[in-house]
Amino acid sequence: MFRLTLIPFILIFGALFFGIITYIVIKKIKRGLEFTVKKGTEIVNKQQQKWMEKEQRKKLPDILQKGFDRYEKLIASHAKLPAEWRNPLEPVITQAKAILDEVAEGADLSDSTNNKKLNSIRPFFNHTLDALLQFTEKLNTDHLQMDDIQIKKARENIIVFKADLLNHQEKLKKAKHIDFDVLMDVIKARLKK
Repeated sequence: MFRLTLIPFILIFGALFFGIITYIVIKKIKRGLEFTVKKGTEIVNKQQQKWMEKEQRKKLPDILQKGFDRYEKLIASHAKLPAEWRNPLEPVITQAKAILDEVAEGADLSDSTNNKKLNSIRPFFNHTLDALLQFTEKLNTDHLQMDDIQIKKARENIIVFKADLLNHQEKLKKAKHIDFDVLMDVIKARLKK
C-alpha cells in the first residue's frame, strides 16, 4: 500500500525535475542563439561599413586611395608588433590617420584648392607612409635580433617620423590658411560690386 502512495510522488517529483531541467536547457539555448545573432549582426555591420568606406574611397583621387590602402597594411603590421614597439608607434600611426582623414575630408577632383592641398603633401603619400609601413614590417621581422644600437636607432626613427608628420600637418594648415585668404579676397571682391 505504501508503495502505491509513493508512485504518484515519484511521478510528480520526476515531472517537476524534468520541467526544471527542460527550462534551464531552453534558457541556455535561447541565450546562445541571442548571442549568435548579436555577434553575427556586429560582424555584418562591420563588413558593411568596410564596403561603404571602399565605395567612398573609389571617388577619391588615386593617390588617396593608395594612401588608405597603405594605412590599412600599416595597421595590420602594427597590430603584430610586441607591446614595447606598438606603444611608441601608436601616436605616429594616429597622426598619420589624422592627416589622411583631413586630406580626404574635402577631396574632390574638380576643386582646384583641394588639389593644391593634396599636392602640397604629396611626399606624405609617396614617402612617409611607405617608409612607415616598411619600418613596422622590418620591426616585425627583426625585433628579436636587434642589439642596443639598433634599438636606439629605431627609437630615433620613430622621433623622425613624428617630426615628419608634424611637418606635413603644418603644410596642411598653411594650405588651409591660404585657401581661407583666397576665399576672403573673393568675398571682398564680390561685396565691392
